Amino acid sequence: MTDSPSQASQDERWATIAVRLLADDPSAEQIDRLDTLGLMVAGEAAVGGVERRDAGTLVGAPNPEQWVYTTPPAIEGVQATIATLARSLDLRIATAVEIHDDDQWREAWKQFYPPQILGDGVLLLRPSWVERRPGDPEREVVLDPGRAFGTGLHESTRLCLDSLCAMDLGSPPQSVLDLGCGSGILVLAAARLFPSARLSAIDFDPEAVDTTRENAQDNALLDRVALSVGTIDDVPAEPFELVIANIRPEVLIPAAPAMRERVAAGGNVLLSGILVEEAAEVQAAYRDAGFIVVDEAGPVMGEWQAVKLRAP
Repeated sequence: MTDSPSQASQDERWATIAVRLLADDPSAEQIDRLDTLGLMVAGEAAVGGVERRDAGTLVGAPNPEQWVYTTPPAIEGVQATIATLARSLDLRIATAVEIHDDDQWREAWKQFYPPQILGDGVLLLRPSWVERRPGDPEREVVLDPGRAFGTGLHESTRLCLDSLCAMDLGSPPQSVLDLGCGSGILVLAAARLFPSARLSAIDFDPEAVDTTRENAQDNALLDRVALSVGTIDDVPAEPFELVIANIRPEVLIPAAPAMRERVAAGGNVLLSGILVEEAAEVQAAYRDAGFIVVDEAGPVMGEWQAVKLRAP
């Protein structure tokens, strides 16, 4: 028996739950805990994905929010889970539910993901539904918004991409590690920018690694990227000439000594996911681990700062 039109329409609907902090000016600690809540909710079976929105994304919000994707029948249960997790994290939140018609919303949200030309014309980043245009850079990464962090819209990701395009390495790196690969956007950009490099990508989240694998496959780059699940401690202690990590300081800071063991002499490190007021602490930790800070003041985009380092 086939579904009736009304039943099919019901099946196509889906829902978003916006999770917002009840604070006009949330602290960095509150924002970190909100991000933790997002990661915890993402593991729920009824949740199709979690998206972070803030002033640095094209679907921006004045304060950071977590948008949870689910289905209408699951709304009540997911909201209860969110409330329980928020209490355990000592977070005061509000939630707002919207139900979307799949066909309408599938097309509407695409306006928020336009193609981007990075590094003064060095690299094109575009979603699959946008065709190449005359004059676009030859080198490109095709990436659709998906399950893992990193579409190129967030300022911390843009800092990494722009820095990769502009990085003056003297000669291209022959080995690149993307620590916390998320969607794979950074390692795929490195693959286009440094075509002879050996590339490795690792993330503690198996779903992120699966997403990177899918995106590498879609870009015909899977044979160039070695993928694994784990942390910096699971990376073989072999020297990389370039390490990229777009992760929050609570992960970056304790990783500094292990990072030093995996960077070649004279090698470069590019860190992002760091608020401007957190940069000095990150720089100090990496100095203590034996790195040289290349540019203490930046680069900066919005409230985010990248940290550039070099191994002696």
